[in-house]
Amino acid sequence: MPAAGVLAFSDLAWGARERGAPGGRRIDRDSFLRLIDRVDPGVVVFAGDSAYDRCSRSGLDETELFLGLLRELAAAGRHCVVVEGNNDDAMGTYGRIRDAAEENPLLHEISGRAETVCGIRFLGVPTGQEKRMAGSGREDADIVVAHAPLANRIWLFDLPAPCIVTGHYGMMVSEIVGKAYIALDCSPASYAVIEPGRIEYVAGGCRIALRREEGIAVTNCDPALLREITVGRGRIPYREEVEALRRAKREITTEGREEVFLRLLAMGIRKTHIERYLGKRRKREV
Repeated sequence: MPAAGVLAFSDLAWGARERGAPGGRRIDRDSFLRLIDRVDPGVVVFAGDSAYDRCSRSGLDETELFLGLLRELAAAGRHCVVVEGNNDDAMGTYGRIRDAAEENPLLHEISGRAETVCGIRFLGVPTGQEKRMAGSGREDADIVVAHAPLANRIWLFDLPAPCIVTGHYGMMVSEIVGKAYIALDCSPASYAVIEPGRIEYVAGGCRIALRREEGIAVTNCDPALLREITVGRGRIPYREEVEALRRAKREITTEGREEVFLRLLAMGIRKTHIERYLGKRRKREV
């Protein structure tokens, strides 16, 4: 785990109504600055869809809003780590983020590469590059920062890092195959604070603290939401799905592809998730 505190966001909900804010206040730069000032992290991480998220339909220049946030954080001496998401360049504006990072040593756009920031080794995995980067023999990292669809996240567990942070959709915090796994949804309502031996995960009013020696502590969390965040939405716990898929990769060589596929399907693992990791299913010969 990192030696300095990290505050992680993803899928910035520019222009949406800020939860619990008086008068229906909309999310803007100050929505993030208030939280960042309170947490006071060493590094602020943006795990994709920060410069534009078509789902927000805000009608705002979201790229300029994000650049304004980055510039203000850099002016205050804060380091920012950014990874490109699937929507970020939908308007052809993401190059402005890359240009800003080239000009400012406190801004780190790390899509497709690793960089050490404040003593923490980050590896950036943009959308669609999960399999390629997992198989490329990358050097060790402290934190993987990704923007991965759910079916692609299995590849992130093959990367040599003890902590995975991903955006895109879905909220979850857990320990899976010995790694801290953090999946974020729309921020700033959803965020995570990562410190040595401790992770605090926030989803609206729900707070979940994972401590290496003390286990899990929960505050103000609906039981259904708590299960979703710590276990997952699928028929089986997400931890079990990841373990089963990784195990199946070895079992195919001895048991055969069809037998392994049928067992995984019977467990409740989606066909798309199986095929994304193990390759297409082959029909039995008649």
